[in-house]
Amino acid sequence: MEPPRLVIVGAGRLGTAVAAALGAAGRTATLTHHDDPLPNADAYWLTVPDDAVAATAAKLPAGAIALHSAGSLAPDVLGDRPGAVLHPLMTFPHPTGAWVPCTIDGDPVAVALAEELATSLGWTSVGPVSDRASYHAAACLVSGHLGAIVEDAARLFSSATGVSPELARKTLAPLATATLVRVLATGPAALTGPAARGDTATILAHRAALPQALLPTYDAGTARISFLCADTALDTAGVKSGGYTPIGSDPTGPDDAS
Repeated sequence: MEPPRLVIVGAGRLGTAVAAALGAAGRTATLTHHDDPLPNADAYWLTVPDDAVAATAAKLPAGAIALHSAGSLAPDVLGDRPGAVLHPLMTFPHPTGAWVPCTIDGDPVAVALAEELATSLGWTSVGPVSDRASYHAAACLVSGHLGAIVEDAARLFSSATGVSPELARKTLAPLATATLVRVLATGPAALTGPAARGDTATILAHRAALPQALLPTYDAGTARISFLCADTALDTAGVKSGGYTPIGSDPTGPDDAS
């Protein structure tokens, strides 16, 4: 049986990357800009920005299978047609050979197509999403937010040492990479620095030196590291049950996972 004729709508980084990857895997797909007239097809994969998904979906032929890759949106944004979300937890373009986990949920017919495409792309489905806002926020924290912190650190390092921003990024890369690897492997036990140690004098010196614009980020990170370290210590002592504690909760209070 011939696979459904597929049109990828949205010629940005994701759409361009998946169209090329599908072609390399022997799966034909037509790539088009979301403002262009839509070619006739059996299925459409919308790789447009989140706020353009609903309007783009409204232009699709009735009855066509529709997929979108907006991590913040549920399948129902695609309207009254077989629809599913196929969202990769990856930035594009990505390193060659990188493992790409993805989430898939929606109408069974559309889910079957999404799973077939994910397999063709070498992606691994980790299942559906029950809380889409929290899921997408988690992805944004480790992507956009983490990237912004690294860039701010590089600029601060450049200012403090006189090296170029490019060299600052290169110089900080081993520290950033090693820290990320340790945290991913062991969780909050890997957290280090003055906030983890309770070194108030150093924290105050940092605050005095930092540009005003970076203080909210630094203060939020300091408070969160302090909380996670205290929470981990309680877990280790058997006081907590190990459940997720909302940001800002009192680590010495009752266990909200009980």
